[in-house]
Amino acid sequence: MGLTSAAYVWHEGLSDWVKITQLPELQGLYEMVEQVAEPAVTGQPLDSQPAATQPAPAQQAPINYQQPETPEPCPPTNLVWAIITTVLCCIPPGIVAIFYALKVSNKYREGDIEGAKRASETGAWWCIAAIILGIISMPLGFIMMSAGAS
Repeated sequence: MGLTSAAYVWHEGLSDWVKITQLPELQGLYEMVEQVAEPAVTGQPLDSQPAATQPAPAQQAPINYQQPETPEPCPPTNLVWAIITTVLCCIPPGIVAIFYALKVSNKYREGDIEGAKRASETGAWWCIAAIILGIISMPLGFIMMSAGAS
């Protein structure tokens, strides 16, 4: 606004223009401006000086501060389940589950949140498939071992 300690101001309730230094509520305003750059002082009251390019602070619209968006958390990788199902249940679908579990973190780091969610869901389904195939294959394995022993 170009205010200095030599500027004159007026507001309702004052009988005449007064120096800005006589109003303690405006003290920080002119001190801040003087620290940045000392403008030329004309000695004229503010109303006779050219209009400022910005509206007065009371007329300015409030600043709308927006909080930064918090990133969405990484979807579960299901890596532990993928390793367990590979070792204990069924190897082929377990390996596919491990592949998708590793893909989740990579997609998330690249910023592809939707791709990470899809990889997480697909990996979970492969873990389920490995468990189901392991449950089905266990009795068949015991039968095959029994038939081979006799």
